[in-house]
Amino acid sequence: MSLAQELNQLLREYDGEIRSLQKNRRFFDGLFGMGGSAANAPCHDRLDRAVEELCGRAAEETAEAPERAELVREILQAQGRWQGPEYARLMLAALQRHTLGLIPLLEAGDRAALLAWYEKEYPRRKRLPVQDQILKALKT
Repeated sequence: MSLAQELNQLLREYDGEIRSLQKNRRFFDGLFGMGGSAANAPCHDRLDRAVEELCGRAAEETAEAPERAELVREILQAQGRWQGPEYARLMLAALQRHTLGLIPLLEAGDRAALLAWYEKEYPRRKRLPVQDQILKALKT
């Protein structure tokens, strides 16, 4: 299984956990500190650690350039594909920071293609600070 396929499996599992949280959510959960907030569920931390581990494996010398580029592309595209609640979309945006160590390892053509797509997908008015960092890394 490729790194990108592993990422997509993690994202499917995450989606299932988010759907379960939403389904079992009570009206006052998280309001005024009552109940639990889905935004603080442990599934977010699990996903973050798993993506960090995947990116660490992709940074190793044994990882092939196309596989590394595919993983970066999938991580960067995950937020735009998300169809669930906004708090999870923000988590997917935060995951993009794990690509910062991989971007310099990408071939120039892959970086150029990602840069063109990224500038279109995340215009200045919509960017979060981490996305400005990604854009800067893609430009170097």
